[in-house]
Amino acid sequence: MSYKINSFIPSKKDVVSTEKRLSICLLPNGFSFSVTTLHDELLSVGEVECDINAPMSDLVKVVKSAFEEMQIQPFGLKECELIVFSRQFVWVPIHLYDEKNDKSYLEALCHIPGGSTVYADFNESIKAMMVFADNSNAVAAFKIVIPRLKVRCQHSKLVDDSLLELSDLKSLILIHVCKDACDIEVVCNKKLLLSNTFDSANFDEVMFHTMNVAKQFHLEEAMLTTAICGEVGREEYAKIRRFLPNVSLYTGRPLKLTNPEMQHLPTYRHAVVLS
Repeated sequence: MSYKINSFIPSKKDVVSTEKRLSICLLPNGFSFSVTTLHDELLSVGEVECDINAPMSDLVKVVKSAFEEMQIQPFGLKECELIVFSRQFVWVPIHLYDEKNDKSYLEALCHIPGGSTVYADFNESIKAMMVFADNSNAVAAFKIVIPRLKVRCQHSKLVDDSLLELSDLKSLILIHVCKDACDIEVVCNKKLLLSNTFDSANFDEVMFHTMNVAKQFHLEEAMLTTAICGEVGREEYAKIRRFLPNVSLYTGRPLKLTNPEMQHLPTYRHAVVLS
């Protein structure tokens, strides 16, 4: 099975594996990744185009080959995580959570697609479990290559201390734009009010969902901050700034971008935002 590496920025600094973090994000046409140090320095970032729905054995070969070509050693890393973009998910407060009921939590709210596996991801920032489903074939392939891999959902990854701190004494809407959909998180006074995914065929629909959420939650413009990330180009960024107040690009946990190439990007791709 063939693959193609895009937007790859190789590391120019030699750092031992035990001081590195590897973050991988499943995408509809492959996967993206970033490698950072424990001190939040971005070492490398890239995207690999491949058939993510290929048989597991073929996908394992692609993942191994791509990492070898990019000189990324997945063993011995301090942290390794795989982030999936799931539309079947539910937050469960930790004091109400029982792992035996993972499937029941999801089935009460949505249909679990065939070929999916149910996972649970603890979010330390809000003390809640994210229960979600995703393609078990793709996840299993990555776990064969990287046995210590932690599987996470994009909503749980987006809601962290960095996001909560931005909502201190005000309201914040975080918009994460991806292919054919957008994730919207609403946080106020460091508390999560909404975490949802909306089908969005184009950026106008992303803006519609965002403004509709702001209206439903009665968010006053004077006290509202809007953050956006993901598949956002210069035109989309300029457009949303005309309609919403205090708009800024969101980069998640602040990273030290020493790679000259990264300084010129208009926004940050999935692997960087979610690293």
